Amino acid sequence: MILNTLTLQDFGVFNGYHEINLEPKEKYNRKRPIILFGGLNGAGKTTTLTAVRLALYGKQSLGKSVSQAKYEQYLADSIHKGKAQLVPATNASVGLSFTYGKHGVVNEYKVIRSWEIKGSTTSENLVVEKDGEPLSGSTNEQLQSFLSELIPIGVADLFFFDGEKIAELAEDNANEALADAINRLLGLDIVERLRADLGIYLREHAQQKLPKDISAEIKSLENQYQDSYKSYQDKLDLVSELKTKAGSVEADIEALNARLNDLGGAWAKTKEKEEHRVDRLVEEKNRLKSELTALFSEAFPLSLAPNTLNNLIKKLDAEKQTKSNQASRAKIELKVQELKAQLGELDNAGKVIDDTFSDVLDTSGDVDVIHDISDSDYMNIQQLAVHKLPEQLKRFKKLTKDLEEIESEISAAADNIARAPDESRLKDILDELGIQQKELGKVDAEIQQEKDNAKARLRAAIDTMRKLKDLDAKYSTSMSSIQGVKLASDSRELLLEFGRITKDRKIELLEQEFIKSFGKLARKDDMEILAKIDPKTFSVTLKDKHGKEINKKKLSAGEKQIFAIAMLEALGRTSGRNLPVIIDTPLGRLDSHHRTKLVKNYFPTASHQVLILSTDTEIDESFYKDLSPEISHAFYVDYDPNEGSSKYTEGYFWRK
Repeated sequence: MILNTLTLQDFGVFNGYHEINLEPKEKYNRKRPIILFGGLNGAGKTTTLTAVRLALYGKQSLGKSVSQAKYEQYLADSIHKGKAQLVPATNASVGLSFTYGKHGVVNEYKVIRSWEIKGSTTSENLVVEKDGEPLSGSTNEQLQSFLSELIPIGVADLFFFDGEKIAELAEDNANEALADAINRLLGLDIVERLRADLGIYLREHAQQKLPKDISAEIKSLENQYQDSYKSYQDKLDLVSELKTKAGSVEADIEALNARLNDLGGAWAKTKEKEEHRVDRLVEEKNRLKSELTALFSEAFPLSLAPNTLNNLIKKLDAEKQTKSNQASRAKIELKVQELKAQLGELDNAGKVIDDTFSDVLDTSGDVDVIHDISDSDYMNIQQLAVHKLPEQLKRFKKLTKDLEEIESEISAAADNIARAPDESRLKDILDELGIQQKELGKVDAEIQQEKDNAKARLRAAIDTMRKLKDLDAKYSTSMSSIQGVKLASDSRELLLEFGRITKDRKIELLEQEFIKSFGKLARKDDMEILAKIDPKTFSVTLKDKHGKEINKKKLSAGEKQIFAIAMLEALGRTSGRNLPVIIDTPLGRLDSHHRTKLVKNYFPTASHQVLILSTDTEIDESFYKDLSPEISHAFYVDYDPNEGSSKYTEGYFWRK
């Protein structure tokens, strides 16, 4: 497939008619695959990708759960509304011409999707041309079915993507979408359709030969199955619509919460909690103050005059020593007098005795005894000064620190309470918030109810199908001798075996291609990742080189993007499809090493035609130089704020 031209008429930020040549040009005898679109954010780069998807898929391009009314509103909103328009446009269109080859036959297709506002409605028209001739006699729905069959949107999603959405493929909840893509890309859905068609042939052929009552029973069961399955699909659609509604209500709640926060609602929400907190803090503050009061009623104040206390202890020590000395001297003096009396007749005996005890009886070292306290009082004072007062001082410091912290918390809480606006200012928002929260609860309940209803319808359809299969088995033996029936039955069995073998081989090849792709895109310090694909569910499990499972959620944003791109490239190579690649904002979440790998090892070989939509910070001058040998041509999307519109000009940011 080659995209040739894209046309826009009053679409999005583009005023008037624009035609962009997308076909790769030949330079130096070689077609260069890359067409580069450059533009600042908001200039309209993404509109290019949007236009391609819208032209091919219409409402489907917006997602599965978009209603017709919302799609028509989207079309109306997409009509250009520029400052330079004297008369507002009421219609717009997107067009795409492309070359598509199938079974060795190459055809030229042209798709023009246009719409017009008529009163309160928006009408859409789809034109599809093949080799210059319109596909006539078809409704919009039939033409859309033709395009969807030609290039299924499940396939296109893996070739036309933006850098943000691609990372979702690495998330656990993306396995379902990836499984569907694997199924489609490998062509396994065709095998299933063939088996289903042969089953219908067998059943219809059997009914022609069966008794009327049995044939009528089969017809009744088929109708029951169709009704049950359609009801199941309708319930699933309703669940999707309800989920969209829930998302809208959640967005309204988020917006109301934002308004509430702007008005100080965040403080209002915690006001009562803060008030209770202040009450608890005040109680704690009073308790601490009581402890401090009790502390001051004891001996603690003495610790506030440490010098005086130390001097007192020294004085008491000296007085104690003096009193001890005085008691000792009194006893010695008595003995001296007794000694003198006994030796009085000897010459100089008194003088010798006085000289001998002079130092012991000396009173010059005594101090005045002011505090005549007992030894037990002295010991109590000593114990108080050395042990009790230091402990009380330590306790005092902790109490005062705790008190300061609590007073600081009380002050902060008081500030928060003061910030809370008056409740009357928030009443309307709070009332509306309550209404929306009730609505969300109601919608969530409806979603669960419809899910249960869908399960019930599916069970009914399965039960009916089981009855049909029982009837098929009962009467198929009598029909097996008919050549056509036998061939169809045998073919169904062969297709089942063929599908299984093909699936196993393709999955093995896909796993090998993924390892090659990831290896050339990953950095040296990235973990080595292997992808194991479940052949029944197609769910992807990542494993390291030792076989240990890797939680996808723990991959970095860059690793997720590299994983997804590697998987896409592997899918493309395994499928053998030759489709263009369109990638929008390709490098926004990658570091410089991953960017270099992508620029050098992915873009030049991603496909025969690669449309890259980039800002000047993603594909900068250095990367542009690296890509230059592979660039066919480039466009610069230039937004004019005075006109309120954009235009395409050939060139790039610095090469206009």
